[in-house]
Formats: sequence, C-alpha cells, structure tokens
Amino acid sequence: MNDSDQVKYISYGQYCPLAMASEILCNRWTVLVLRELLFGSSTFNDISRGVPRMSRTLLSKRLKELVQIGVITKQSNLKGNQINYQLTEAGEALEPVIIGMAGWGQEWLQTAPSLEDLDPRFLMWDIMRNAQNIEILPNPFITHIHLSDIEEGLNDYWLVFENDAVDLCNKDNDYDVDVQIIVDSKVLTSVWMGWDDFESAVQSKQLKIMGDHQYTSVAKDWLGQSIVSGIKKRPESKRINY
Repeated sequence: MNDSDQVKYISYGQYCPLAMASEILCNRWTVLVLRELLFGSSTFNDISRGVPRMSRTLLSKRLKELVQIGVITKQSNLKGNQINYQLTEAGEALEPVIIGMAGWGQEWLQTAPSLEDLDPRFLMWDIMRNAQNIEILPNPFITHIHLSDIEEGLNDYWLVFENDAVDLCNKDNDYDVDVQIIVDSKVLTSVWMGWDDFESAVQSKQLKIMGDHQYTSVAKDWLGQSIVSGIKKRPESKRINY
C-alpha cells in the first residue's frame, strides 16, 4: 500500500489506546457496519440492507477504510462476480465491544427516541436474521407482516422460512401465506426489543396474528427477539436523557 492510500484519521494526539481506537471506530456508521459483519452479512448488498439510511457511496468508503487498516478482508469469488467481506482476527475481537455497547444502550437509554425514528427496513432485516426455523414449521413457511402505520411501499414484508434458512422479501411474489401479522411498527419494535410482552400485545389486539393455531401459538418462538431483549431496562428515572 502506498502512503497516499493509507487512511487518514483525525488524531486526538494521545498515546492512550482508547483514544487511538476511537479514531478508527467512532466515525459515523463504522460501528454499525461492523455490527452487520459480526451478525453474518458478507456482501455489499447485505451489509447495505442492515444500514438502509447509509448512502452506498459512504458504505463503500467505510469498507475500504476497514480493509486498509486490517479489520476486514475483501475477497472475490472464483467467478470474480461477487465480492465478500470477512472480519479479520482483529475485527472479530471487536465483538464484545459492540455487543457491550448494544447492551449498555438497551439497559440505560430511553425507548422513546428509538420509536420516534425507527426504520422499518432495518427492523424487518433484524427480525429476519434472528427468526428461528423451528421443527413444527412446514417447508416452506411464509409469514406476511403488514406494518399498519408505515407508508405504502415500506409497510409489507414476507418472511420465507425454507430449507433451514430464512429470507426477507418486500414484494409479494404470489406467496401462499401461512400466517399474517398486522401490527403498528412501534408495537412490533417494543415487542421485538423485549420492552413489551408478546402475549400481552396479542391479547390486547395491538398485534393481530392470523393463521393455523399450531403456528400462531408458537409465533414468539419462530419470530425470535433481539439479542439484547433479555437485558432489563433500568427504571425510567435512572435512564439517561437522550
């Protein structure tokens, strides 16, 4: 690598390892790009789906920076028509840092800011990668989720459980739907994050679920929850003002 190609970060001018690590990690979107890689995304398009409000130009820049400093590698497949990104040993070592930050946010932050500025595309992407293809489900198993408060074009999603994998579509491909869910995006987020109870949302009809009882009765099992949903929120009076 030429000196002119090296990534230039704004320096804090301190030898402290925390300061130096912050120069790399605290650029806008960088931690979220690393989150996507840690959770299994490896192609540009999949990483982009996890950060839908990030421009593709900026994502390309951040990936290039992370490759250059040695946090990720970039490799083409045998045909040369697809590029895959993988964490290096140094990148994988960031997992407890990123999970720890997420856990801190889950425990100490207010819920209102998240609910006021949520992106349904990321919500559904996060649900997709944590959904569980449990044994009782047929193959394939299709769930249609309609977000009742979201504008047309961003309000309908289909989870496709097939061959031990789960895929997400935002277009109706004439699916034979097994279960339909109608829910406000804020309610779904609250349930997904563990802030509100799934069964209570169903009983109060804030979350409407329709289909064969053998599948709807175990919906919480196959929908799953966020990896930080088990972390209990601090009392509201102790949460930070954000």
